[in-house]
Amino acid sequence: MMNELRASAPITLAGLILIPIERVKVNSEKQSFGYWLNATKEAVAIVICEPQGPRLMNISIEEHSLDKIFTELPELVSICSITAI
Repeated sequence: MMNELRASAPITLAGLILIPIERVKVNSEKQSFGYWLNATKEAVAIVICEPQGPRLMNISIEEHSLDKIFTELPELVSICSITAI
């Protein structure tokens, strides 16, 4: 089973960098009659990188924090030009 957060391609708009954050889940199982596979991808948040610093907008029911997102997706730190969180 895979269940992970990942950053989608950054979007630059009006001097801001928008980074969609998505959760990807993949499940598979072998059963007596064969295999099954299920995969889903859902949008969970958007990180907005602006001159005042990054902001997180949750768009799912699950709560996320910038610290959690940056811990799970360390590549965002360089995209947002953040030296320390």
